[in-house]
Amino acid sequence: MKTMDPNTQRAGDEAAQSSRTLYHRGIIATALASMLEYSRKDQHIKKLLSDNTTGDYARLIFHGQFGQLAQNITAYSGYIPENPGEDFNFVFKQLIDIVDSRASGDAMTAKDYLSNQRSIILAYLPGELQTGKYLNNTTIDDNTHKMHGPFSDFTHWMEQLFSTSDQ
Repeated sequence: MKTMDPNTQRAGDEAAQSSRTLYHRGIIATALASMLEYSRKDQHIKKLLSDNTTGDYARLIFHGQFGQLAQNITAYSGYIPENPGEDFNFVFKQLIDIVDSRASGDAMTAKDYLSNQRSIILAYLPGELQTGKYLNNTTIDDNTHKMHGPFSDFTHWMEQLFSTSDQ
């Protein structure tokens, strides 16, 4: 996947990609951003790591608004999926497994790991999906998260340094 240009909020390769590839980009970026946002509360990351079933994460995180977000992903990609909720849940479960293995089952280590990935994750999130709107945190869609360079990277580092553990 390519990072989003901070000015256009697009990767710039959309015309060259298939609609299915763009759909996968949207689902993966949405799952990453939603895991990042959902894991900010201690009880949420503990719940994610302790749940060994394939749950309905789309409903858990988006409280019935995932259908609207799925429409945004479809509009972005031009691909009409059979079941976007199922696709999201599959990707989200895979991400849980990856984070869990990185953190050796420790919820606070997993939370820190995700928090340290914030600027990287948000750099891949297409702005037109408006994922932050459905996560009740519109700063996620802010183009400043997609900026990189000496000063921007320093400010992202400071942002992580002063963030609290249970927001």
